[in-house]
Amino acid sequence: MFKKNYNYKNPNKHIIKNKKFIKNFKLLYTKIKDPWNQKKFFFNDKSIIILDGLINYINKNYNKLNILDIGAGSGILRKKFKKNFSYLGTDIHKKKYRQVVYDDINFLNNKFINKFNIVFCLKTIYYVSDNINKVIYNINRYLRKKGFIIISYNIKKNSFSNKYLNDIKLRHIMKKNFTEILTIELNRENFEKLKQEKITILIFKKR
Repeated sequence: MFKKNYNYKNPNKHIIKNKKFIKNFKLLYTKIKDPWNQKKFFFNDKSIIILDGLINYINKNYNKLNILDIGAGSGILRKKFKKNFSYLGTDIHKKKYRQVVYDDINFLNNKFINKFNIVFCLKTIYYVSDNINKVIYNINRYLRKKGFIIISYNIKKNSFSNKYLNDIKLRHIMKKNFTEILTIELNRENFEKLKQEKITILIFKKR
């Protein structure tokens, strides 16, 4: 028998209730200091490991980039990039982290328009799936010409977001608005057969 992990606090109870999005992020960050376990698990996450090669390429081949990290949490992704890159993380919380500011991707921020070379949105799309077309529109506006959007989307067969979005639908939406560079599915076989979590990484370029 497995021992129950009494240290684990499920963040979704503050986001989904009675089969509806409630998205109480203020309470979530009050109750749980690090709801996404970034400090413990971020650099061992499968999607980050897969993206390491791309990040290393970016670090070696570019001298200066403006990077936006949507759903940044504590902004731990900035540690992956050269110091001379301009990194900005955004999230729905108002905690004080270095280079992370409050912003809601559901609403267009005029200060961000045509500002960024790369936008990351890692394990965040799930929480805005009910407004996905507006979110993708906003990201497109934030990117400079020929800029890149990099998304990782974790999904299960019974994911709540399936009523609004899945990785196939997301890819279809992205292809309407961007040029596809690469799409990767991690754990697809176990997702299909065992109903385990699948992670899809999508890399697209602004036209």
